[in-house]
Amino acid sequence: MKESIISSIEQRVFDIMLDFNNEFGCEMDQTLTSNQQLLLYLVTEKEVKQVKHLAAAMNISASAVSQMITKLEAQDIIIREIDPDNRRNTVLKTGEKGKQMMKEMEIKRTAIVAKYLKRLKTDDLEQLDAIMKRLYAIIQQEKRGNQS
Repeated sequence: MKESIISSIEQRVFDIMLDFNNEFGCEMDQTLTSNQQLLLYLVTEKEVKQVKHLAAAMNISASAVSQMITKLEAQDIIIREIDPDNRRNTVLKTGEKGKQMMKEMEIKRTAIVAKYLKRLKTDDLEQLDAIMKRLYAIIQQEKRGNQS
């Protein structure tokens, strides 16, 4: 019984992610690929500042991340700087164009998600929020356990 419910939830989560991704992609001006959008999000919102950490978070090679950064740097979306704490390292920051793009992406993402969530009752939203928080905590705990 539990496996059947888990399978159903897994399918719904995947379907929702695909639909959101598709709608978000159609809403964006297609300036950036989905991987470039993810990279910009990670640098800006999650403060991932090094290529090796981006590669791990995106599950792609460090050389692929470096190639993306080179393209984004040419457009003032991402900036590479020398790490003031360790001059042998490079850190990444969001460029002015990248900051503007993130604002636009945030507005569009919020509008898309809100369009659907606002149709739920307040009680349902509160339950969903509580469940999502617990699930996220479990995932983070598992990740920490795997890093030990």
